[in-house]
Amino acid sequence: MRLSLRICCLLIGVFLSSTEFSFSQNTSDSLNSVKLVGLKVHKGSVLIHSRELRPIKDSYPAGIEFDLAWHKISQNAWESCMCYPKLGIALTYWEYDNKEVLGQGITGLFYIEPVFNTKGRVNYSIRAGLGLSYQNTPYDSILNPDNLSYSTSLAFPLQLGGTVHFRIKSRWLLNGSLMYNHFSNGGIRQPNKGINWPSIGVGLAYYLKEFEFKKRAVNNWRDIAPPQKRLDFTFFIAYEEPRDNLFLISPGLEIKWSRQFARVNAYTLGGEVIYDNGTGYVLEQNGDEASPVKAGMAIGHEFLLGKFFFSQQFGVYLNNPNPMHSDVYQRYGLVFRINKTLNAGINLKAHGHVANFLDFRVGIIL
Repeated sequence: MRLSLRICCLLIGVFLSSTEFSFSQNTSDSLNSVKLVGLKVHKGSVLIHSRELRPIKDSYPAGIEFDLAWHKISQNAWESCMCYPKLGIALTYWEYDNKEVLGQGITGLFYIEPVFNTKGRVNYSIRAGLGLSYQNTPYDSILNPDNLSYSTSLAFPLQLGGTVHFRIKSRWLLNGSLMYNHFSNGGIRQPNKGINWPSIGVGLAYYLKEFEFKKRAVNNWRDIAPPQKRLDFTFFIAYEEPRDNLFLISPGLEIKWSRQFARVNAYTLGGEVIYDNGTGYVLEQNGDEASPVKAGMAIGHEFLLGKFFFSQQFGVYLNNPNPMHSDVYQRYGLVFRINKTLNAGINLKAHGHVANFLDFRVGIIL
């Protein structure tokens, strides 16, 4: 777990430092971004996606969120989505409304949030975020046997949702949001059913500097540049801890083709091969000498948000020796394009509602 934490922190640091660097570059605009801070309260309801999670039914998490964001307002930012996107960090304290089983937690998210209709008094945005979280009552076979949702104090939260912003004054916003929240430990240790909860949030945000969103031309995205096409060769490393003091590293290779079909959308087609030591452990426990190599093909979608790509894939195994895994899987990833030939990011693989592993990846773009 310490290894995954260090790598995740390193990648988030690279993302944020690259973001700061892009803000400082000279463009035709005198101001590239403006900072804002926000405070929001959330109320949600835990979704029961498995019979084994009945002990946590009727749980209604409540949270308070502190938000720090950089709202990009340059011409380059506008052309990426015909909008003004935000990059930010959200720190949220959660009370899961089931103290004995689920306890409390803190989530720290790095997020991307394109904001539309910024010239109007009412505008709206879509947020995608991931990060790290801490929970204080993980599964314990004696002290907390009902908590099948998480078995490690550290986990990986994901968030996807939308917000409506009402401008009260030039620098003040009243926000209302609807979010889908999830966290699990990425399959590092079992049990790992995760927690899923939609939430409604209300809050205020304040820009630290007076500024104005410039009115810019809405161009056909094809007139700015031809559709993006990428062929990514990506090496990834997955980490699992199937039992105490057993740490497994699984290397893999993914080849993925991506083609843009709309301003911020692309479709993908790819395949992957992984030497899955987690599967090898399962086979060894079952007395099976089969190879732990897994292979699959996947179709998917990407949101193209400047240098960031947020991907969703649905895959089918061509070879699946693990008897505990279904023959289909999903992947969710966030990748940062470092330059024309390199990218790096994080990807979560899941089978249905159960996460398999989180991997860290570096790719070459052709």
